[in-house]
Amino acid sequence: MPAIKHGGMDASRGTFVWRVLVVVFTTVVIVGLLLFTWRIFHILMLTFASVLIAVFLRGLANQLSDRSKLKPGWSLLLVTLVLLAAFTAMIWLLAPQVSAQVGELSADIPVAIERLRESIASYAWGEFLLAQLPDTPGDARTDELELLGRVGGIISTTVGGLVDVLFVVFVGIYLAINPGLYIGGAVRLMPLDKRARAEEVIHAVGKQLQWWLVARFVTMILVGIMTGIGLWLLGVPMVLTLALLITFLEFVPVVGPVLASIPAILLAVLISPRLAIYTALFYWLVQSVESYLLTPILQHRIVHLPPALVIIAELVMAVVLGFIGLILATPLLVVIVVVIKHVYIEDVLGERAMEPDGQGDQEPADASS
Repeated sequence: MPAIKHGGMDASRGTFVWRVLVVVFTTVVIVGLLLFTWRIFHILMLTFASVLIAVFLRGLANQLSDRSKLKPGWSLLLVTLVLLAAFTAMIWLLAPQVSAQVGELSADIPVAIERLRESIASYAWGEFLLAQLPDTPGDARTDELELLGRVGGIISTTVGGLVDVLFVVFVGIYLAINPGLYIGGAVRLMPLDKRARAEEVIHAVGKQLQWWLVARFVTMILVGIMTGIGLWLLGVPMVLTLALLITFLEFVPVVGPVLASIPAILLAVLISPRLAIYTALFYWLVQSVESYLLTPILQHRIVHLPPALVIIAELVMAVVLGFIGLILATPLLVVIVVVIKHVYIEDVLGERAMEPDGQGDQEPADASS
């Protein structure tokens, strides 16, 4: 009897050790996968940006194919060539004027900063603020090293940014050429009985991303037009450059419009402090219209995103991933919302996903959209 009991204890002890080893191994694998994912998260975000490019190109190509009866491949080629030609023509026509204005801008901004500094120093509170700024020049050798370090950092950042842009554009074009290949590969990872539903969800995500891009581009164009007209009426110089600047930077939530307003305000300082105040108030007004009217209406009606949820997503992604997280926060939120509606609410809970209509009531969403 004791021998049998001893053998049972050894067996149970061996089972316990085996379970501990399995738990430890599983934990190590999960932690390793999380660390690996975090290390390549920048590449994953660039890949998602490529998906946005592919969705944009494919959406235009599909629209052209449906209306002209061209094959999708030829439609995609035509859309790509037209966009490339339009971009080249814009550079050809606007580059001389924009280049001249940028040269004037780079020469005028230091003067504007110095004039702004003098204006602030004329007040008691301004003297106190300026006194808090670091203004302790080092020796010539230290200044040269700091300058070289800054130049090296600028070059490194510029090269890295160009590589990222090329990666996003070329991967996006490859994805747009044959999206079925990649969608089919993702669907084949699902169980057989879930593949049709997975393909339906992927197409729903793509459709919502297309509508989000439409809403975003409409907002950018409207803000650029409003800014150009307003600056022209105020008498701020270099209207074309400043309008183009805010049009492109408007794609970056929160930070982009603020960065775009700085050169305009500094240029207005060269004319008069009062014009600088009017310019700052005008940019605030434009961004208020964009933030509280254009974006909520377009995103709420077109892609059904609650404004508060968008702000939270942008803040979280900016803190976690920085600049690229801020740019991609809203389209990532679009993907998450679509997946939750289709997979969790409809498939897991067995309920119909509800979409808000224009009156604030709710009506059933079309699951096939």
